[in-house]
Amino acid sequence: MEPTRLQEFFKYVSLNVAGMLAISLYIMVDTIFIAQALGNNGLAALNFAIPIYGVTHASGLMLGVGGAIKYNVYKTQGKQALANRVFSATILLGTIFALVFMVAGFFFHEDVARLLGARSESETFSMTADYLRVLLVFSPLYLANNILVGFIRNDNEPTIAMGGMVTSSVSNIGFDYLLLFVFPLGMLGAALATTFSAVLAFLYLMTFFIRKKNTVKFGTFKGAQVFWVTILMLGVSTFLVDFSYSVVMTLFNRILDGLGGTVAVAAYGIIANLSLLSISVFIGVSQGVQPLLTRAYSRGYVQRLRQNFFSGVMVVLALSGLIYSIFLIFGEAIVSAFDRDNDAMLQTLAFDGIRIYFVGLFFAGLNILYSAFFSAIERPRLGLLVVLLRGFIFIIPIALLFASLFEINGVWMSFVVAEGLTLVVAYGIFKVKASTSLLVHEDVLHTSKRGYDYS
Repeated sequence: MEPTRLQEFFKYVSLNVAGMLAISLYIMVDTIFIAQALGNNGLAALNFAIPIYGVTHASGLMLGVGGAIKYNVYKTQGKQALANRVFSATILLGTIFALVFMVAGFFFHEDVARLLGARSESETFSMTADYLRVLLVFSPLYLANNILVGFIRNDNEPTIAMGGMVTSSVSNIGFDYLLLFVFPLGMLGAALATTFSAVLAFLYLMTFFIRKKNTVKFGTFKGAQVFWVTILMLGVSTFLVDFSYSVVMTLFNRILDGLGGTVAVAAYGIIANLSLLSISVFIGVSQGVQPLLTRAYSRGYVQRLRQNFFSGVMVVLALSGLIYSIFLIFGEAIVSAFDRDNDAMLQTLAFDGIRIYFVGLFFAGLNILYSAFFSAIERPRLGLLVVLLRGFIFIIPIALLFASLFEINGVWMSFVVAEGLTLVVAYGIFKVKASTSLLVHEDVLHTSKRGYDYS
């Protein structure tokens, strides 16, 4: 018996939200363990280093989502040989990215730490550099896992994709406890815990290729570069969601370090983790609905396309209200979990930040969904514009201005204002490009046949 549209929608969305939630939860637990083992300095050092994790994670997502979208289009159109070539091209491109990250880890990890805002004379510098070295050297694992998750999800196996993410998350918590408390290796132990968990996730995901239902196969590597621009264009908006978050984290760290020192950076470390948790939920919704949108688009099913998108909107709004309510009700208890030394200043800064900063969730979730929608229908430039507005064009000048006017609270307010302005623009683009029927039916069919319209 075929599942109904809503059953299929909630299956894909719930599994992807669960997987992304698992990833963000282990990052939060990782942060709590580091804060309890190493105090404010460890929390600040992790916050300086996390943007590079965001870059490696975003790179893998870009390749996985971009390659999988094109793979799904070819597969739906019955062009399996071309679909297999896209998979091979994605793996080859991921190898190039991995080599760049590894070179940075072996030779330039201290330079990267300085670039991210860790001062050479500070107590946090060596912690940051140690974490970055391991993270970058073993980046091929993170890239491979994200690429595989993208293709597995688009091969109608969202359960396996979620399983890989959950495997990484659960095992990371265990390794964290072992390498931070049983064998106290400091920040090096935290980085190794993340790496060991990625190994287990990779091994789990590889079991997908021995299953009979698997249609993802290697094709010829010859001419792989022909697909690279397409893969990058389709995945770049997904990349910029995480990459822009990393840029904003670096900017906020620098501003807050100047305004309030290590304690202000540590307070932002708490907010950043909660933000990562929240944004991951919205990314999970958008990634869950993406295969459904792409499939409807490829077949010219406009009504199904519209229904799945607006179902996504309703889910995002409901989750935004739920998350913000939880943070308000349990905010003080959450902050205390990160505060080993019962630092009153840390608690005040963090809880004030929670109340202000997370109003922006109601806007951010919809912005991420709009961006994913445009990418799913092979209109990545529109998705890219939304991401650029929220991640760079609005947030950077607003943060600098508001910090000068309202100091630390201005930093929290800048996120809300930037996301709100972006939503106004995204909705305007959506209405102009989609009109009342979302997309003109003939345009969907025409575009899906051509397969390369990026307007």
